[in-house]
Amino acid sequence: MKADLAVLVTAAGKSERFGGGKKELVMLEGRSVLDHAVRPFLSLPGLKALAITSPAGMEGEIRSSLSPASLASLEGLGPNFMVTPGGDDRRDSVRLGLEALASSPALASLSLDEVVVLVHDGARPWASPELAASVARAAFERGAALPVLPLVDTPKEIDSQGLVSGHPRRAGLAAAQTPQGFRLGPLLAAHRRAAAEGFACTDDTEIWARYEGEVVSVPGEQANRKLTRPEDLPAPPPQAGALPFRIGQGWDLHRLVPGRPLLVAGVVLPSQLGEDGHSDGDVLFHAAIDALLGAAALGDIGSHFPPSDEAWRGADSGALARHAVALVRAAGWEPGNLDCTVVLERPRLGPQRDEIRASLAAALGMEIGLVSVKAKTKEGLDAVGEGRAIEAYATVTLFRP
Repeated sequence: MKADLAVLVTAAGKSERFGGGKKELVMLEGRSVLDHAVRPFLSLPGLKALAITSPAGMEGEIRSSLSPASLASLEGLGPNFMVTPGGDDRRDSVRLGLEALASSPALASLSLDEVVVLVHDGARPWASPELAASVARAAFERGAALPVLPLVDTPKEIDSQGLVSGHPRRAGLAAAQTPQGFRLGPLLAAHRRAAAEGFACTDDTEIWARYEGEVVSVPGEQANRKLTRPEDLPAPPPQAGALPFRIGQGWDLHRLVPGRPLLVAGVVLPSQLGEDGHSDGDVLFHAAIDALLGAAALGDIGSHFPPSDEAWRGADSGALARHAVALVRAAGWEPGNLDCTVVLERPRLGPQRDEIRASLAAALGMEIGLVSVKAKTKEGLDAVGEGRAIEAYATVTLFRP
């Protein structure tokens, strides 16, 4: 097969049935579920472009959940790697992702009717490169393909009252998986027609069959399961002598410069100087993030939100804190309490202390009674004492819920 390939990984859903945060961001064997879902496609020959759909406003978090190794491969695609906002439902998210791929520089000079696109669910972290190659080959030869597994359980039709209303025969039925493969041009045209007609579906082969024609099946993989609920994750291996709690500490310091707001946990303090930083420079959120990640052994703020990445320029540190605590909870930990100290010569922190506590608690999903904020000065000593910098310390406890 000598096809040009594009890949669309869907991760724009709300994870409502999963609970406890977005499932694609959950850590699995040291990497995010999304990173596992993307990896099978990175070594495919002919890969020209790859797009990931994201909930609007979470593009940075989606990108940062990818491992350095995956990002290095994807950045080799240049502008042909993109994280793009999805839509209100899966059908619209796939269409928007296809539109983004179709406009990528690498595909601009190609006939989209000849390009094969693989559409994969970002909540399927166990697909293999061999499965991806098998689907791509079948789609190149036949126009559209999907992997399937024979049904093991006997299917039943259930009516709105919960009563069994039909007994379809198991023979001839199969369970669909992803990645599903298609000729990109016809699939995009079919999705545009489906959107115009309001045709609802949960599967791209259903759209293809309605507007284009036949879909061929290839053998799926038993391991290629989809994460829907927390119990779909494998149980973590037992750890001898594992403690039921963790303690983490965080520290941060920023220069104070004119023309920037002075932010402490998202609360703006009255000052002519503000934190200098790649993001919004919020020193207290940064210290709290490091404490959380450190306690859960998940790295530090720089490994998840590197200052070398333009995606984080001017970023809202409150959003970074929400992402960090989601990673902590996905790793099986819950914040117990957070104790912080802000070292600032002026202005006084006291009048806005409770507002700062409330902002921290809201961002981290904690009760305000579990969050403490203290204020100190350096009494004129060093850069902080001279009013040229602000410093923050944070200590957090984590426990197994």
